[in-house]
Amino acid sequence: MIRSDRRLTLLYGAGDFLTLGGCFAGINLFYGKEMSDQNYLYLISLAFAWIFFTSKNKVYYLHLHNGLKYRFKNQLKTHFELIAVLSLSYLVLGIPQGYSKSQFIVFLLGFPAVNLVVNYLTFLIVRALRIKGKNVRKALVIGAGRVGAHIDNYFRQNADFGYRIIGFLDDNPEDSDLQYQIIGRIDEIDQVIQSRKVDEVIIALPTHLDEKIQQVVDRADYFGIRVRLVPDYFRLLGRNYKTTAFGDMPIINIREISLDRLRFASLKRICDVAFSATMLLMLAPLFLVLGILIKWESAGPVFYCPIRLGQGGRQFKLYKFRSMYTNDAAVAGKASTTKDDPRVTRIGKFIRKYSLDELPQFINVLLGHMSVVGPRPHRIFLNEVMQKEVDNYMIRHYLKPGITGWAQVNGWRGPTDTEEQRNNRTAHDLWYVENWTPLLDIKIIFLTVFSEKTHKAAF
Repeated sequence: MIRSDRRLTLLYGAGDFLTLGGCFAGINLFYGKEMSDQNYLYLISLAFAWIFFTSKNKVYYLHLHNGLKYRFKNQLKTHFELIAVLSLSYLVLGIPQGYSKSQFIVFLLGFPAVNLVVNYLTFLIVRALRIKGKNVRKALVIGAGRVGAHIDNYFRQNADFGYRIIGFLDDNPEDSDLQYQIIGRIDEIDQVIQSRKVDEVIIALPTHLDEKIQQVVDRADYFGIRVRLVPDYFRLLGRNYKTTAFGDMPIINIREISLDRLRFASLKRICDVAFSATMLLMLAPLFLVLGILIKWESAGPVFYCPIRLGQGGRQFKLYKFRSMYTNDAAVAGKASTTKDDPRVTRIGKFIRKYSLDELPQFINVLLGHMSVVGPRPHRIFLNEVMQKEVDNYMIRHYLKPGITGWAQVNGWRGPTDTEEQRNNRTAHDLWYVENWTPLLDIKIIFLTVFSEKTHKAAF
């Protein structure tokens, strides 16, 4: 850990332990309890528990560029885990002894509240000092092209992150928008490091200049200067990516999503099975009634089973209640449903308006073809069209298709005739893929039932 990072760790750590000791002593003083040897033992145990949970959650694994959100998230997680363990210890083992429920609860709630306030105030102080030039890291950037300009803009917009660029080295200054910040050529790195105090070298060169990059690394290593490399394909990575390895080869997964993790994928699948099984049992009488009405009004099967593309572009049979006299072909169908479509039956018009025709898709969920929430499955023909016309369209197939989705509850269901309709539906689907959480699924299910936007484009 770099010295400036260690200072931050010591500062935040000291604040946390002072808060812990102060809250513990304050509770005892308020309730008139003396600090006995047993109480000191409890305090030491609390300190070790805090060390364990903060180490587990990397609360003190800090960098100059860690923002408040990163630290607050880890700190909050640590408090929840500590509260859970202490509550279990008190309820099951009666530890700590001699403390009433009110004393115990006041500490459980008081320590997190005070600690988070102290951390926020510490963060404000550190930010103010950084803006004034304290606790900063002076960086020399190699390369003044597109990536270098992005780095310069990033640090200018985030002065409180604690980086100061002392200048750029580039062999083609005339081609750069940062001409007035270029202080030399790359071969002059030795003179610059010796004449200026450099804490870090940031390489922002195109990756095909591997020999030049190696030269910079060698010279920085010679002077004991730390090096960071910003690949010129960083824009491809987006914000969701993960670095792994094939043996000793580093590998970057460019589009890493939360549902790639086994625990989240398992949670979603368990919820899908439980929810769909419950719904099928509850809706069995409705299925029977709708099936009778569909058969009574027109000849043909109860279900319409077109072929759709699912996760990974795999085909599957989709179950829907038949809502038309004559349905489109199951595989090669191209005819979209239009307003006042003459093919739609009377009962079909009703069930389409309230999305009742989609209910049999809970069978698809049980079979593993679909999820309750996800991007809606499109006809194969429409997939081919949108793949050609909409950027990144096929990324929506990272996930299983859903009975309902983020696009649908935001009013982008129904036709995809215009460029606006296609782009907005895809944009909402991709946002869902990249931002999935269990709470988001719950929100979408709620909006599917109660939001007017969900049903306004249904026909």
